[in-house]
Amino acid sequence: MDHNNIVLTIPEPGKVELVERPYPKIIPGYSLVEVEIAPICIEHQVYKEHRFEWHSDADNQGHEGVGTVREVAPGSKFKVGDRVVMYQGNPCQECFVCIRGLSPTHCMSIPYEALTETQDPSTVLEELGGGSAIDAPGGLKAIETACGSASGGFGFSRYRIAPDFMIQKLPDDLPFRYAALANCSIGCTYTALEEAGIRRDDWVVVAGVGFIGFGSIINAKYRGAKVIVLGRNPFRMAQAVKMGADHIVNPDDDDWLDQIHELTGPQKGADLVIEASGYPYYQKKALKAVRRFGWVWLYGFLVESGEPLPIDLLDEIHNRGVKLSGSHDVFISHREGLIRMLRNPEVQDMADHLITHEYNMSQAAEGFEAALSKRAGKIFLYPQENCPNPGLSPSLRALVADLDAASPR
Repeated sequence: MDHNNIVLTIPEPGKVELVERPYPKIIPGYSLVEVEIAPICIEHQVYKEHRFEWHSDADNQGHEGVGTVREVAPGSKFKVGDRVVMYQGNPCQECFVCIRGLSPTHCMSIPYEALTETQDPSTVLEELGGGSAIDAPGGLKAIETACGSASGGFGFSRYRIAPDFMIQKLPDDLPFRYAALANCSIGCTYTALEEAGIRRDDWVVVAGVGFIGFGSIINAKYRGAKVIVLGRNPFRMAQAVKMGADHIVNPDDDDWLDQIHELTGPQKGADLVIEASGYPYYQKKALKAVRRFGWVWLYGFLVESGEPLPIDLLDEIHNRGVKLSGSHDVFISHREGLIRMLRNPEVQDMADHLITHEYNMSQAAEGFEAALSKRAGKIFLYPQENCPNPGLSPSLRALVADLDAASPR
């Protein structure tokens, strides 16, 4: 057995380092997982600008993953050798959010109100006796603290500590490759379509397409919905079509809304609009593209607050009966349905177009650069340095070549 842990750090913009830390320790209620795949979420923005969310810093990155259980504590329902998915978050299991099986990253133990009100995140825990924002209850650093461990709380590591209630055993026929999409892509967007009750032949608009938008398309097609993608990036629009998008509308077109109304017929708008970029440009269009009494679900967000989203409450919400919502991840109560979906062969075929790049964790800089290029979907890192085919997916190389050939010189 290894006597150390290897973790990925981002010590400064444009630089990554793999560092050695002590082998993780666990206590009852936690399991130790050998990480097979650690997907990239928004860490490429950290790599670019060194701008952090409250729950991470330069030495602690990553929150998604799948792998194999290597150590369990007394009383665990898991056993060594179990293949599992690790869901993001570290909820309390006691508040009304947890008891009702809602989103773990909205647990009441996380002091979001303080994190919102303060201008300096380092002061957020002063009322709780000191510390910095990364130490807040509900964050991944608190996992290491609870276990008395010097490593293992975060996703970009060779070995990761996971609360038992935040891991799920995988069916034998579900490859890690598809299970790894159970967090920030197919997983988090699963909940929006479940809550909105999307059914066959409903209309779904996906605006601002990246890996979250791609996950939304797959969720919609799985349910038999008709999908309109509001986007303009040639690579991503070509990928969206491969995943089954029925229509592409360029948001820069003067008549973009008329096009959506013509497609959706008398209801004049989509049953659900998912905004996945975090930019007001698309958020404003999402509010216009939804039908009366439809849903707008905001998934995109910017690490640093940008232009605020102005909402005309009377004209855009009240007069039209629009339901506006958003969240970070899949509800606890939706996990079983999500795993069933990920076992579906048609979903896996679509997912093969969503997963665009794979790298060993030592090649993480290449993964971050690929994400920043905007010619990417979901990108996987392999902490065990066993990536089967590093780089761009072979199935996408021809698409990139075709786009390059068609680009004006």
